[in-house]
Amino acid sequence: MIIVNTGNGKGKTTAAIGQIIRSLGQGFKVCLIQLFKGESFYGEQKILTALNNLDFYSYASEHPYCVKGVSVKEAANNCKPAMDKIKELALSEKQYDLIVLEEFNIALRDKFIEENEFIELVKEISKKSNVIVTGRGAPESLTDIADLVTEMKEIKHPYNKGAQACKGIEF
Repeated sequence: MIIVNTGNGKGKTTAAIGQIIRSLGQGFKVCLIQLFKGESFYGEQKILTALNNLDFYSYASEHPYCVKGVSVKEAANNCKPAMDKIKELALSEKQYDLIVLEEFNIALRDKFIEENEFIELVKEISKKSNVIVTGRGAPESLTDIADLVTEMKEIKHPYNKGAQACKGIEF
């Protein structure tokens, strides 16, 4: 299956992490490829990297809209190794039961990775693995090929009142 978690509300990553835990609990082999989240900063990274049967990769740790001084070109260049890893998975005989492509919708939305190439790779990977793609702004070309699409909708958020990200909730 191809599963897409998108929308402006919270919960896209959390849902994917829950699916990872469920899969690992069944003895499945899982791969997580993450964009725009520096290693060891987010709470889930500290737990997930210690688990058996999970291969974890993090690329393009900073997004230019979130971190001052990071250029769009730099972010796009930093996404290239992630695409190389996805190509490797598509061509590899190595089997994963679940592959999570975290925040790739954002990379697609912001044109850091090429949409058609990504879609073709996801189609190829989904022939042998379940794939979850997360992030705001999933393109229609991805939702069209997906088997399951969930849109997280923000109703209310403390950011709108000036609250900062909360440790243990947002990271």
